Amino acid sequence: MITRQLTDRTASAGLLDCRSEKIHAWHRDRLAIVYVRQSTPQQILDHQESARLQYGLASTAQTLGWSERQILVIDDDTGQSGATAQGRAGFQRLVSEVSLDQVGIILGVEMSRLARSNKDWHQLLELCALFRTLIADLDGIYDPAQYNDRLLLGLKGAMSEAELHILKQRMHLGRLSKARRGGLRFPLPVGYVWDADGEIAFDPDEQAREVVRLVFRTFAQRGTVGGVVRYLVQHQVQIGVRVREGPGKGQLVWRRPCHATIRGMLKHPLYAGAYVYGRRQHDARRAQAGRPGSGRVTLPREAWHAFLPGQVPAYLSWEEYEANQARVAANRARLEAVGAVRGGAALLAGLVICARCQLRLPVHYSGDHRQYRYACTQLHHRYAAPCCQSIPGPCLDTYVSDQVLLALQPAALELSLLAAERVEEERATLDRLWQQRCERAAYAADRAARQFQACEPENRLVARTLERAWNERLLARQQLGEEYHRFHQHQPRLLTAEEREAIRRLAANIPALWAAASTTAADRKDIIRQVVERVTVEVREPTEQVAVRIDWADGGQTEGLVLRPVARLRDLSTYRPLCERITALTRAGLTAPAIAACVNEEGYRHPHANTRFHEDCIRDLQRVLGVRPDRPFARPRAELGADEWWPSQVRHQLGIPESTLYNWIQRGTVRARRLDQRTGRWVVTATAEELDRLRQRHREGRAGAMRSRWTTGTPLPADAAEDQ
Repeated sequence: MITRQLTDRTASAGLLDCRSEKIHAWHRDRLAIVYVRQSTPQQILDHQESARLQYGLASTAQTLGWSERQILVIDDDTGQSGATAQGRAGFQRLVSEVSLDQVGIILGVEMSRLARSNKDWHQLLELCALFRTLIADLDGIYDPAQYNDRLLLGLKGAMSEAELHILKQRMHLGRLSKARRGGLRFPLPVGYVWDADGEIAFDPDEQAREVVRLVFRTFAQRGTVGGVVRYLVQHQVQIGVRVREGPGKGQLVWRRPCHATIRGMLKHPLYAGAYVYGRRQHDARRAQAGRPGSGRVTLPREAWHAFLPGQVPAYLSWEEYEANQARVAANRARLEAVGAVRGGAALLAGLVICARCQLRLPVHYSGDHRQYRYACTQLHHRYAAPCCQSIPGPCLDTYVSDQVLLALQPAALELSLLAAERVEEERATLDRLWQQRCERAAYAADRAARQFQACEPENRLVARTLERAWNERLLARQQLGEEYHRFHQHQPRLLTAEEREAIRRLAANIPALWAAASTTAADRKDIIRQVVERVTVEVREPTEQVAVRIDWADGGQTEGLVLRPVARLRDLSTYRPLCERITALTRAGLTAPAIAACVNEEGYRHPHANTRFHEDCIRDLQRVLGVRPDRPFARPRAELGADEWWPSQVRHQLGIPESTLYNWIQRGTVRARRLDQRTGRWVVTATAEELDRLRQRHREGRAGAMRSRWTTGTPLPADAAEDQ
């Protein structure tokens, strides 16, 4: 009947007549394609008459002379919009068949069924004109190769695209108007629902609301999205989400927390009481082929379609929301941002500012990540400019840590009370969540029991299923109760007297708590960031002095000097006084060890941190300065007793090196005593016979060592090595 109506309608115009001059025999030798499409799934369900009309075109093709086996129905695009060819497998198949010169005619109810985009429509017309493929609709048969038909088809395509644009523009303006007065409905984030009056309200579930508040409190304490997720997972806290579509639409389901969900909650202005629409809008330049939902970008507040503060119930104030946004932005791994707290050894990562270029100094680790420096290298990487300055990290961290500990000491009692209060508040919140979970499990078990009891006993097919569900709910309730009991035993709601005393004792001794092995580098960074806003540094080249200014969070400032390790003695700011002091001590007759002990006691600093001056360093400096101790070769005999010798005299008489003589003295082979503990001089006691014995020992040791070396190739004996 539909085919008869279609044929009668078109036959009246004389266009679908079998004797049409546009249809040739070679057209009937190729395929006749019937293209079927409806725009949305709703149209498929509600407008079934349109589908019957389109499928009826197959009978029309038979009337025009095509056999049944030559008729191809393409309905792959049902439920797809014709605004673009992307994602429309049926239209792409149609274009492919035409390009292969296998199509004689294309039948459709309207041209808009084929394409509502001039780009796709004219591409199809070009192919049809090239391969002499006809196009037919309810108004007639067209040959795209003919000018008049081509002009008419082009006009129909333009009108189809304009119609779609008008419809979209009308709906878009309606949405904007409704959104600007706060009446447009959209999917709400976690913790909100649409009430019966069409207003946004808190989720009626108490546990769902409590979890949302816990998320914001935890972020205020931990400062990172990852920290919030780890906390929720550690305490087995799930997030209540309302199902947005499907059979269970509107039901509350509990899902495990993830990074994307927590980040979306922190960034959504609805939690601060602001009705917003159009935060993320479509940008065609960023859309990806095959991904219809891609191309959305987040815009600044002034570009939003609607922003109505104070229109919905709020979980936090607008000031807290903006503080959260600033903290999330600062956690990004960017040089211009402070960055999130990480596990590296550098305590001031993200806080150090160069006093010369006002840029942030990144941390550069080396070795096993225990050695690190704060280096101003941004201008060097960007413009190949010289590096401004570089500071070893440990010395700067130590200075700032000491200042932070001094600042926290007056608030020790207040910190202990605040810590105890927060611990109790956290435990109370977790205990309340556990009680709500237990209450929910008890309700599920009772509901399963009522369903089982309401079932007829004779209907065993249903009763067995309900009984099994009841047993599962009872088992889940029992397991949850056991877990809650273990949690309550491990973390009671109120702190005991011992726990309060431990917190008070730790707060009173903040330096011990700071240096404890249980305190991690991340914990120390969190404490520093609570009280320090930035640390500005400037190296006073080429000395070891670094000017430091600490900007505290309350607006105060502290300035000081930090001594960094340098590579050379001459780079020290105390180099000239040190040289003068060493020259004076050398001319006074002091030995190198005595001079080293003297300058260390007087507070002179070595170029390398945590290193003291030693005798080799003093001798090298004496050689550079050109000063030598006034020590004659031989001392007058009047200063020595009978059979006593200076070490230099013994060495020259025996012909032995200095190391061998002092080795004999240390081993007791030669008798000797210290003449002066201050200068460290030795006096050797030896008779003429003892000198001959030592000379013979030295000769025998050398001869034996040479024979062993040349005959057997064995290493030197121990005695010979000592003589050497």
